[in-house]
Amino acid sequence: MSSYTVTNNLTLRSYYSTYRTLAVKSNRSNATTSQLNYADAQALRRAVRKLDDFDFSNASQKDIEEHVRALIDTYNNTLDSAQQSDNADIKSIYKKLQQLNDTYQDDLENIGIRTNSSGYLTLSSSASSNISSSKFSKFLGGDSTFMKKLSTYAKRIANHVDYYA
Repeated sequence: MSSYTVTNNLTLRSYYSTYRTLAVKSNRSNATTSQLNYADAQALRRAVRKLDDFDFSNASQKDIEEHVRALIDTYNNTLDSAQQSDNADIKSIYKKLQQLNDTYQDDLENIGIRTNSSGYLTLSSSASSNISSSKFSKFLGGDSTFMKKLSTYAKRIANHVDYYA
């Protein structure tokens, strides 16, 4: 079983859109791995796009925390479903996601995001109140290489899902 928790919020459900039931961890056991791979990848791509448009400078601490937590939950779900996949291409992307974590570990920690021993992300409880919105904007905004790579990997996962499996 995965070693991360999911904070169900409106932002997370909006990232999952038509697959919003899969944003709830207890509902995920009823879905196939292919369904999870596709829903998670699409949600991660949507999260990256929405954070690209998110105005960190005018957002409240609560809104920043909700959006960052939803991104982390979506990322963790994507990592979890990719790890469970039997598809070699998706397994390869899983490894690239883990490498991305390793590459950007210091940058993630600078905005209060830590990687646990299983590779899942967690947000410090004080991150939104102790870290400037400009740091979040710089690392999670549209010009961020990290976010562009997340989007690319999510798109690759979605493209490799066997819908009929």
